[in-house]
Parts: sequence; C-alpha cells; structure tokens
Amino acid sequence: MAAQTVRHGIYDFHVTKKAAIATGQHPVVVMSHGSGGTRYDHCKLAEFLSQHGFIVLAPEHPQNNFFDDNGNGSAKTYQNRSRHLTSCLDALLEDESWNGSIHQDQISILGFSLGGFSALTSVGARPNVEGLRHHLRQNREFDPLFTSYEVIVRDGFEDTYLPVHYDARFKACIAFAPVSGGLFPKDSLKSVTVPVQIFRAERDAVLRDPFHAQEIRKNLPVDCDFHIIEKAGHFSFLSPVRPDVKDRLGELAYDDIGFDRPLEHNKIYHFVLNFLHKALS
Repeated sequence: MAAQTVRHGIYDFHVTKKAAIATGQHPVVVMSHGSGGTRYDHCKLAEFLSQHGFIVLAPEHPQNNFFDDNGNGSAKTYQNRSRHLTSCLDALLEDESWNGSIHQDQISILGFSLGGFSALTSVGARPNVEGLRHHLRQNREFDPLFTSYEVIVRDGFEDTYLPVHYDARFKACIAFAPVSGGLFPKDSLKSVTVPVQIFRAERDAVLRDPFHAQEIRKNLPVDCDFHIIEKAGHFSFLSPVRPDVKDRLGELAYDDIGFDRPLEHNKIYHFVLNFLHKALS
C-alpha cells in the first residue's frame, strides 16, 4: 500500500498505517523528547529516517510529558529518563514481530533539550550535581531561564553525581540543544566513547550559550560533529506543524524572521542521516 497523508493532532504524516516490516535487518534510532514534550515532537525526523531504512522508537517519558508533567525538574525525572529509554528498547527487542528485523549492532539514541541530556546519560555521561549547584549560584544573570527552574537540587538532592543508566547497546548519540548547566564537566563525560553529534540553536533563549551544548562539546573526550543552526531558537528543532495550528502553539511553532523551519529541518535531517551512516558503519 502506498503512503498517504494522514492528519493526526497538529501534524500531517505521510505514512502507511500497519504496513508490513521491510525485509532485512534495519538500524534503530530511539528518540527522547524534551521536558514536557510528546512522542510526536520529532515526528517528521522520524518519518524521514524511516523512509531511509531506520526503525524509529519514540516513547513518552512518564510524568514529564505534555499530558502529565508532575515530575518536571525533579531529580527522579532526570535520573530515570535513561532507564525509560532502555526499557523501551528492551520491549522492542523482545517483541517477536520486530526482533528479527533489527540490526542489533546499529542502535543509536537521539534527544532534544532534556532529551539530549537523556541521550548522553544513556551512552555513559554521569551528571555532576555539584557542577549544577555552582552554575545555579554563579550564572543566574547569564542563563536566567534555566537557572530559575533549579532542577534536581530544589527537592534536596545532595549527592555529587546523579545516578543514571548506561546502555552499551547505543552505538551513537545525537543531541539537539542538550541540557548541561554544569552537569557535564570533563570528568562526567570521560566514559563517553561512541560518536556524538550535537546541534546548538544560535538564538537559544532557554539554554543560553556557552553553558549547555558548547559546554558539552568542549568537555567531550571524543570528537564531536557539532553544528550551530543560524537564527534558530530553542524550539526550532521541534517538527513543523500545520499552518492552521501555529497561532495556538506560539513560540513552539514560530521562529525568528529569516528561519524557515521546514527548509532548515531538511538540511538537519541530512546531517543526521550522514552522521548515522558513518557512525554505525
């Protein structure tokens, strides 16, 4: 059956519902949405990757999604996100209808914002909460929105490192506008050995430069495929929505003048695809 345009929520998908799995073994990408987001936040990237032979798994993080955000900013939320991703991968690999179609040496992880943090912790990063405390004390003027959340420490977490879950099955990591804010000094990233690709939004007002994407790039022990997306804001990495719903979504859907989200996403998708082909070869 040929793919059709299907309207779902705020998106138009070009898909075939309940299609048979293509023959052969396929690489897998597991996606992690940002804090308060949904499994659909990067659906057009998922659509693109699936058209190029990838199986894409996009779970919704419990208690930190659009429909239930009770855990927003808590230490429990930050530490458990990597466990959610492993659990979803386990479920996929244990499903008899899928496991024979998966190339188990070509599994990667991708995330946006807090999802970028989650992706990094899944490949060996250890969040340094003492570094976060220092950032909250020293940089409120320079990174005002992120520091105002006082994530992790606001509920009394006192240990130096946040316990997270490493999964050796992930062979590559992609992070769009990832969270750091002192969480990832050099010592916290020393165990990351897989290829990493990072995208920074030039006009990110949520996670201010140089405290997040740039900080991670500087401290990684491996070479990083790093891209600065000109004129992009923090939410410019979310998939383009239908024009008729943009006014309801505000900054989640609108970008600065001069940034064409569908056009720029097409470029980004090819950067991602080329990186994955190289990293997983």
